[in-house]
Amino acid sequence: MKIIAVMSPKGGIGKTTSADSIAYILGEELKKRVLIIEGDQQGDTSDTYGCYEPEGIGMSELLEKHVSVGGSFHTTDTIKATRFTHIDMIPANGYLMQTDMNLLMKSEDNQIFRLRDALGEVTDAYDYCICDCGRLFDMVVINILMAAGLVIVPIKVGGYEVRAIMNMAEQIEELKQIHPALRIKALLTMRQKNKTSLEFEDWLKNTSGFDVFSTTIRRSVIAERAAIEARPLPEFSPKCIASKDYRDVVAELVEELEEGEGRDV
Repeated sequence: MKIIAVMSPKGGIGKTTSADSIAYILGEELKKRVLIIEGDQQGDTSDTYGCYEPEGIGMSELLEKHVSVGGSFHTTDTIKATRFTHIDMIPANGYLMQTDMNLLMKSEDNQIFRLRDALGEVTDAYDYCICDCGRLFDMVVINILMAAGLVIVPIKVGGYEVRAIMNMAEQIEELKQIHPALRIKALLTMRQKNKTSLEFEDWLKNTSGFDVFSTTIRRSVIAERAAIEARPLPEFSPKCIASKDYRDVVAELVEELEEGEGRDV
């Protein structure tokens, strides 16, 4: 099972849309077995995939009460079926904030490897695990990053966004002291065909030093409508330009990871 985190410290750049679209295309269009993990306490991906429950079982129980740390929950107990044949999910809700605080108060050696250890239980059941992270480097997100092989970082044109991804890259470099295989790859989103956008794209791909997807995601108002309807973009509008772009991103991803460069749990 290849584990991919989607994360950005900036809001409004298409993080959740990217995670949801990649998971949908892998599962429903390419027929891969996909597990989605909700790592954001807002629960938007859980809502999009019809698994959000304010009092439901999910990521909090997995991290705090798994049998590997003396609890009573197996990983399979926290997995919910979605309405899609090839996609399951470990949802989350507002309790994820409390989970972060609880993990911070613990001193066990494995507190940042809880998710990695728990996912070992289902490693043969899925081809891909897509994790929608929250914006902060909290204990929940660190657990996701310690389990993942690749972090996709959506970024749009803007100076603040550049500083954000650079800060994030520095933090991930520190985590690589513990997890050397972890790497990041930038994904340019909300691209428009104007001089500023094209110059930014050229800088990102040719000068920034970041590993970057060749494909860029063009700006589409349909993506905003899909979010309002709480549906994955490629399901809501299969033929819109952004859906087509995400298919090209997934094609890049599959080619890269299935040639053995990805990390299995």
